[in-house]
Amino acid sequence: MVEKNTDKVNEAVEELTKVVQDSYRMALENTAAVQESNTRLARSLYESNVKVLEAQAEIQADIQRHTLRGLAEQIRKHRKAFQGLSRDSLNAYDGFLDSLSSYHREVSKGLEEPEN
Repeated sequence: MVEKNTDKVNEAVEELTKVVQDSYRMALENTAAVQESNTRLARSLYESNVKVLEAQAEIQADIQRHTLRGLAEQIRKHRKAFQGLSRDSLNAYDGFLDSLSSYHREVSKGLEEPEN
């Protein structure tokens, strides 16, 4: 009877050992799965952040290109307006000089002709 009880105790210990080993094995497998999942999540977050940064850089480049195009257009318009104003100013000055020259000729003619 003692031998029978010893066998039962040994069987119970073996079964308990097997259950504990299976529990540890499951815990290790779950831990490995969680670590793998965390690694995938971290990689996904990193890659999505890289994509976001690339998109932001592209948007900034587009904005800068657009801004530079706008500035170039404004410079072109200002240069054209300045050239027009310069041309008008030069024409006005030419007209003024021509009028002085005409006035001088008229006055000179009058001085050269003797009065009767």
